[in-house]
Amino acid sequence: MHDKEKQVEQLLVNANQSLNFLRTVLDDLLTKKEDLKFEIRQRIFISQKNYKVHKAVLTNTQNLLSKKKISFPDKLLIHLANNLRKRITIIIEEAIELDRLR
Repeated sequence: MHDKEKQVEQLLVNANQSLNFLRTVLDDLLTKKEDLKFEIRQRIFISQKNYKVHKAVLTNTQNLLSKKKISFPDKLLIHLANNLRKRITIIIEEAIELDRLR
């Protein structure tokens, strides 16, 4: 397997771990939902929507990589890797921000 493909696959694993952390924080906040201020509940709702978008993107990327019949061009793999790095950063920042609200 190509080095860039391995890198993208490892970034997918990292992104899924970050997403799991976000899901854990969201689930914990949802159990306390009734005790939270309206602004925090609104933030939770937005984060849930963001979670669904991130999950869909990661699932589609995994499916794309697993069903490939030819190797991808290096430029595409580099773009995927850069996109995943940015997505991981966004997910972690969102999870940390929500974790502070707990």
